[in-house]
Amino acid sequence: MRCFRLVGVLVGAALLLGAAGRAGWAQSEAPREARVVTTEAAPRHAAFSRLLSRFVDERGRVDYAGLKQHAKTTLTPYLQWLGTTDPSGWTRAARLAFWINAYNAYTLKLILDHYPVRTIWALTPGPATPQKAQSPFQVPVGPVADTVRTLDEIEHAIIRVRFQEPRIHYAVVCAAKSCPPLRREAYTGPRLDAQLDAQARSFLHNTAKNRIPAGRDELALSRILKWYGSDFGPTDAALQRTLAPYFDGRVQRRLAAGAYDLRFLPYDWALNDQNDQGDE
Repeated sequence: MRCFRLVGVLVGAALLLGAAGRAGWAQSEAPREARVVTTEAAPRHAAFSRLLSRFVDERGRVDYAGLKQHAKTTLTPYLQWLGTTDPSGWTRAARLAFWINAYNAYTLKLILDHYPVRTIWALTPGPATPQKAQSPFQVPVGPVADTVRTLDEIEHAIIRVRFQEPRIHYAVVCAAKSCPPLRREAYTGPRLDAQLDAQARSFLHNTAKNRIPAGRDELALSRILKWYGSDFGPTDAALQRTLAPYFDGRVQRRLAAGAYDLRFLPYDWALNDQNDQGDE
């Protein structure tokens, strides 16, 4: 009888040790897998960075003519990687960087597929105006994470819904002059917060896109901040508070207090093309 009890004790101990071992393995292996996947993304994003630094100037304008000649060796491999990669096991920052890059890369492809054009709205049937044309943002552009997407799906159904990060509006670029400048490097998880802050500061201080302030008691803001104002807060005052950290002194204090009246500038949909002699 004693032997049976001893065997039972030994079996129970073995089961406990096995369970503890499995738990320890799971705790150590899951983060390691996430690290490997994210690390494997680094050279892919680096390749996109090389493309951007080569074909985007310091003002965020794109050399579409030059990029079109080299797209098969520069842009296409990156798009193929986006199409077959599942970022779901990555960190939040790495996932968000992936989807921002996907939006910007596929916008470049969409323009290149139809270049030369004067505006992204000229890519779809109908008059080349945002009010009347079929939306180019609802055209399937290609696979990301093994599913064919549209630009609207990437931005509105994935980035905005899943991440709720208003600074993405300073980073996703729809190929228009009034968009934020296209960054000359890819977004990456480890640097994403600093990159988004730099984009916000650059965009908000660009007087062709925002005038903060525009006179004593008024702000003249990009229509992006009107279209997506709810992402920044429920009121005009809440929107102003999100802008305050990017300014100093009296302007910062008034923004923090939501003290300005707002108006919104017209949106220039002309292509952000280096070869457009009429560019700002």
